Amino acid sequence: MKIARALETGLGRAEKVLLLIAVGMLWVMVFWGTSHTVARYLFASPIRGTGEASQLLMAGVALLCLGYVQSVKSHISVNILVARYPARVQAIISLVGLLLTIVVFALIAWQSTLKAVQILEQGRMLYNFPTIPAWPFRLMVPFGASILCLESIIQGVHLFPEIKRGGKMIKEGTPG
Repeated sequence: MKIARALETGLGRAEKVLLLIAVGMLWVMVFWGTSHTVARYLFASPIRGTGEASQLLMAGVALLCLGYVQSVKSHISVNILVARYPARVQAIISLVGLLLTIVVFALIAWQSTLKAVQILEQGRMLYNFPTIPAWPFRLMVPFGASILCLESIIQGVHLFPEIKRGGKMIKEGTPG
């Protein structure tokens, strides 16, 4: 039991760190995009590589925070029908949703890891920044997907006792 709690605590801390990294990447994107726009319109000299950098940073912004969003249950959910079911059925539906999430994002993590390894083996560099390798940016996808899978597994394990004792009812209009 102590090991499970330690793993949950460690994952929670990792999710918060990844969230801060994603926020930092977002700020870099904002600053870089603003600088590009100012340089382009005021000095007629756009900053080279802004589009490529924004695409690479967007992967981190979108994927590194997935685990944290799952941990605070802030993903979009529609509970209009589910809220009318008994508590045990609600918990089972939640578990099925988590299992689907795990399957889909495990596949994403697996395939994107294969792609990142292929890019590493090819020694590919970024187009506009030829001294920077492309593979670390490709690893953000499987890393974020893996963290989401781990968080979903933990939430699924917590659902089993709820299913056994009847679960908690979801009130209409509240996030589930």
